[in-house]
Amino acid sequence: MTCAGNGAGLFLGVNPMLKIEKKIKGYAVCTADAQPASKAENFVDDADRRLKIEGCPVPPTASLRWHKRPVTESGNPGFLYMVNSPEGKFAVFVTHIQNGTPLTGTPFEVWVNGEEAPRGLSDLARSLSIDMRSQDRAWLRRKLEALSKTRGEAFELTMPDGKIVRARSAVDAFARLVMYRCEELGAFSDEKLQDTPVIDALMSKREPKTTGDGSAGWYCDVENPATGDEFLLTLKESVLENGQCRPFSVWLSGDYPSSLDGLAKSLSLDMRVAEPAWLARKLSQLIDVSEQRGDFWAHVPGATDGKKASYPSTVAYIAAVITHRFKVLGLFNDAGDAAVDSGVVQLHEVRQAREQSKVASTAGDCGECQSVGSVFILDGCPTCSACGHSKCS
Repeated sequence: MTCAGNGAGLFLGVNPMLKIEKKIKGYAVCTADAQPASKAENFVDDADRRLKIEGCPVPPTASLRWHKRPVTESGNPGFLYMVNSPEGKFAVFVTHIQNGTPLTGTPFEVWVNGEEAPRGLSDLARSLSIDMRSQDRAWLRRKLEALSKTRGEAFELTMPDGKIVRARSAVDAFARLVMYRCEELGAFSDEKLQDTPVIDALMSKREPKTTGDGSAGWYCDVENPATGDEFLLTLKESVLENGQCRPFSVWLSGDYPSSLDGLAKSLSLDMRVAEPAWLARKLSQLIDVSEQRGDFWAHVPGATDGKKASYPSTVAYIAAVITHRFKVLGLFNDAGDAAVDSGVVQLHEVRQAREQSKVASTAGDCGECQSVGSVFILDGCPTCSACGHSKCS
């Protein structure tokens, strides 16, 4: 870069013997006392720079809850939808607890069945069922909206109301049908969208994005010879205000069933919940998932002696690898649970209270879901162990 002090003087004879010693690639007109340009204030010259997430929320105690799957002697009603996608034929079965009129209810579980069902889709349904039993309908809707953006083999899907839509993938079709049934049951009414404990606990409402400076992360190669899966698992990582390194997203690239992208999207949202116990529960549900003729031998994450073990499926190994990374970062303990029990995520307290309450409860049956003998006293409040309804809320 060449800087000229007074461009006009060059042509008036002030400096007639100007000599050019090398090729001029560019120039700028500036004053003689001009200072060299400085780097942007937000630029950090660090080879291992990471995104920084500020203002991480601290959820209130017991604000993130999910409840045990309700069991009724007479069974639960549900709707079954058949999907004929290029990735395989499968059935989506959404169950609910009747509440009020026959047209309303509380959806609490979804299943994916079928011999030709895309691999990993039933595991996604299993994980999503926990979200359906949470006390945050806005969180469930956000999950479904994110899943509907999963790409794969597009096809025309006939919705239950007869409308034909263009589904991006089998995961998109799955999410659309669950969304349709939840809306039909009134799960996303304005009243039910007011309480948002999980949404409020997100470290970032949207997935943080880098600039051209980039950000460091962590990756792991996954190979399952039994199924032909061979891909790279990448965890995007950030730094919180307290200096803690925290993964907030998981991505896959390589050869694997496209339905696993849906599972990765779901887990990425779970990672952004500020309380690590939320993700720990989700991963513990997937770490023993089995797949027919899908078991394989792989390196045990964290083993220094090259030890290998048999894993029941690719999904189970994904859960094991992510769990290991959270252990290394000090977020999980050796058992795979949150290293610090802050009491934000409440699961075991409800079960323990139910076990301790062997005698008949004075509160009796649940008037919300009609479960018999399911109400017990929790912190002085009659609480249903089936649907989670509390008379104090």
